[in-house]
Amino acid sequence: MATAIKNKKAYDSADVDCFINGKPINIAEIAYDVEQEHQLNYTLKADPTSWSKGKKSYSGSVTLMMEDAVELEDTANGDLLAIKPFDITVQYVNEYNKIVTDVITAKFQKQGREVTGDMGLQKQYDLFVMGIKFNV
Repeated sequence: MATAIKNKKAYDSADVDCFINGKPINIAEIAYDVEQEHQLNYTLKADPTSWSKGKKSYSGSVTLMMEDAVELEDTANGDLLAIKPFDITVQYVNEYNKIVTDVITAKFQKQGREVTGDMGLQKQYDLFVMGIKFNV
């Protein structure tokens, strides 16, 4: 069963639709996160007196069925790493039956194959994530 993981909450695949640059794509799994630096600020006392926020960093991965990966490779003359940054739109129904749409701006960071004896070959690709817009 495919899942979408948003901030550690998993949603069933029946609730999820994914698009790459507006084109529907069958994704076996997608995970994406945003993290922000935080620090405590101190004066001469032992306990912190305030806190500050710093830079944000993004991470993500997508697991594609091999037929979909090969289709993407064909559009890029075989080189997923050469594809310019693109949007991945993830739409799902949350626990309150509200449609939620997230947009991840990313590019492929790795390319390869994982061939096993299992049916339905798939591969997890690390993404170089440049931004995530939640609930747009």
